Amino acid sequence: MVQLRSRADLAIVVVCVGLYIGSAAQVRFPLGGTALSFAVTTISSPALAIGNAIGRTWQVFWSGQRNLRSTLGELRRLRLESAELHRANQLLSAEVTALRQGSRLLAAYPSLADQAVLARVIARDLPRTQTLRLDRGSRDGIHVDGPVLAEGGLVGRVDRVLEHSCRVQLLTHPAAAAAAAVEGVQQEALLVGGDQPHLTGLSPYTQVPLEASVLSTGSEGIYPPGLLFGTTLEARNDGLFTIVPVRLAANAAEVTAVLVLAPAARGAP
Repeated sequence: MVQLRSRADLAIVVVCVGLYIGSAAQVRFPLGGTALSFAVTTISSPALAIGNAIGRTWQVFWSGQRNLRSTLGELRRLRLESAELHRANQLLSAEVTALRQGSRLLAAYPSLADQAVLARVIARDLPRTQTLRLDRGSRDGIHVDGPVLAEGGLVGRVDRVLEHSCRVQLLTHPAAAAAAAVEGVQQEALLVGGDQPHLTGLSPYTQVPLEASVLSTGSEGIYPPGLLFGTTLEARNDGLFTIVPVRLAANAAEVTAVLVLAPAARGAP
């Protein structure tokens, strides 16, 4: 067992220090307070200053953290609002474009306005099915085989009708076909669809001018006569027929508004 032994020299030191502290506690400074309090204040001041500085720094940091979270939250909200505004602006721009195309269509074909339904393109599937979907259906007087006319010219015919919408088979559809005539050429031809729509049925070595208008004749019983399909490209002879590639007048990828005619309509533009 360890025994503590007192040492006279250490005891004297401790007693002296105690007496010094006691006497210092009794000494008054001219400015107020005792020597002991002044010594304690002097020793503790740096520690208190450091502690206060650390406290202020932590308060600023914590306040900054809260402000940062608030700022990030506000930024996320603004980004969502910006995306919503961008989407609304796109929809509004599409509506304005459709209205402009529709008004130009009605102005370009005044004789067809009374027998046509103005419709807007709401979907398109060009690579796979070569079709458009319109926002008009049987309730609006749309019927199967109704010719569809865009601002540039014919784009196809209605091949499916629902109550509030319909589907348009484009002239680029592989199964599309229409009777056509080339300005300056006496013979009637057949416009067939595909990646490159073309005229066939013309006699071999028929002279077909470049950039000549290709118009509907109505012989197939669908398209009214005199409406524009497109213009001719360079013709070539292919066995029994002259083949004439056609550049279509209406670009289905850019069409936003169309006129849908009644299947029996035969009005001239």
